[in-house]
Amino acid sequence: MSSRPSQNPAYWTTDFELTPDDIQFLLDYLVERDRPVADVDMVKALIEHRLRREEQRIQRQLAQGRVYQPQEDYREGETVVFPLLDYAVGTVVGKRPGKNPEHGSFNVIQVKFPGQSQPRQFAAALKTPHKLSQTGGNATQPPAENAETIFKRYGAQVRQAMANQLQAKAPADFVQLGHFWLPTKSLADVHIGHLNIVEAMIELNNRPMATAELLPELGLPKEIPQSIVAFSLDRGLANDPRFVDVGVDSRQWYLQRLLPEEAVAIPRRLQHFPDVFDRSVLSVPLLELEWELDDEWTEGGPTSVSTTQQQRVTLALIYPHRRSGTLPLSSRTRSFFPVREGKRSLITFIDGRWGKRFPGWVMPDGRYVCGLGAWYEEHKLPVGAYILLERTDTPGEVVVDFRPHRLKRDWVRVARVERGQLMFTMLKHAISADYDDDLVIAEADPAATDDLRRELYTRNVPLASLVHDVAVQLMGLSNQGTVHAKTVYSAVNLVRRTAPGPVFAALVTNPRFQALGGNLFALARG
Repeated sequence: MSSRPSQNPAYWTTDFELTPDDIQFLLDYLVERDRPVADVDMVKALIEHRLRREEQRIQRQLAQGRVYQPQEDYREGETVVFPLLDYAVGTVVGKRPGKNPEHGSFNVIQVKFPGQSQPRQFAAALKTPHKLSQTGGNATQPPAENAETIFKRYGAQVRQAMANQLQAKAPADFVQLGHFWLPTKSLADVHIGHLNIVEAMIELNNRPMATAELLPELGLPKEIPQSIVAFSLDRGLANDPRFVDVGVDSRQWYLQRLLPEEAVAIPRRLQHFPDVFDRSVLSVPLLELEWELDDEWTEGGPTSVSTTQQQRVTLALIYPHRRSGTLPLSSRTRSFFPVREGKRSLITFIDGRWGKRFPGWVMPDGRYVCGLGAWYEEHKLPVGAYILLERTDTPGEVVVDFRPHRLKRDWVRVARVERGQLMFTMLKHAISADYDDDLVIAEADPAATDDLRRELYTRNVPLASLVHDVAVQLMGLSNQGTVHAKTVYSAVNLVRRTAPGPVFAALVTNPRFQALGGNLFALARG
């Protein structure tokens, strides 16, 4: 074990605890800078402070006596420093001859340490080789790590612990906003009158407004540094439920009541049901199909974003997103949007057909982007339609398009609700866009579908039962009595938001079904 506590991983992780000295140091550090300070800078400064304090303590203790080394002899009353005991300082209170044939003649000294009732014994005047004799009393110690190395290794953990403990131990002294901190006494006075002016300005301009745009109209003290005034206003707005930050690279303030419903709360149709299933039962073709569908709730999906940013991407629209006016934040689409974890962001969609611009909202918690409902309706896009996303040179702007074709009437599956169950039939629908034939599905009565979804949720119907009933119904539409796994996934999502994996597993493990190849399923014979 290292003699320096700072070189022990637990010192910065499980054992990390802010002391009153640490808290006072951080407060002084912030006051001296006279501006909001990033938490990473505070952590770096705190690590350097602790290492400096540790070194000063060690030097004070080393100055009190000789460093213990086994080959040296010590007299009674002498003060000795023990590096491997965290540089503890003790006094020799006794000495006797040692008894160990392996070491020959040596002494044993008794050392009394402050706060300990009994002295401890150490070898002295040792003639045989010993690792402590060759290293100046610092055996087994790795080279001391500097502040930069410690920050790289433990900085994230220290940052989280520091934030939690400052909020718990000194909530009245520190103010946090995002990753920045300020002493409470440095805040500018932002009151309800200022916030009311901001509300009126945003409503008058009918758009999100940056903090820098708002400040000149508020008459806040000019003698206070601008960064502190901006921080104070941002804090006031963040703590007022009327306002929401929708900015990407900087804070952009908007009114909560002006947000579309889908940008306030996750639509019920998009609320995911996490289903536990055995992935090992899925065949390679089914796993490939799962990858092709790129559902945002597929295991590992939204976190496994490709490092190669494509200029454009195509996806097939599934029912929950078509009804909710949304697009998924999946492994392929996520890089097209500015994703701030836990915070919605405003973007601009550009209609690839007509060039019209309209707002969209990125919702990381629900893994979707909303604001496309009117666009879907305007172009009469069906479930299963191929949607194209394309990057632009302007951050926060994305072109959204589809593949048009001459209007024609195609046979599509139509879902209806009868006796508390989904039923399917084939009817002709006018469609003017390319679509995935295995995903396309229409509904006779959207309100009835919504009612059935709520009923199934209340009854807690198992996914396996739902997959069975839907698959049997869909098999009846085919002359061959078959259904594609993708179609079952699409249909189940009318009434239950689930990823393809659990649906495929329910098909594979149902003894009433048999796999025919090509991801087709039919009723088992006999």
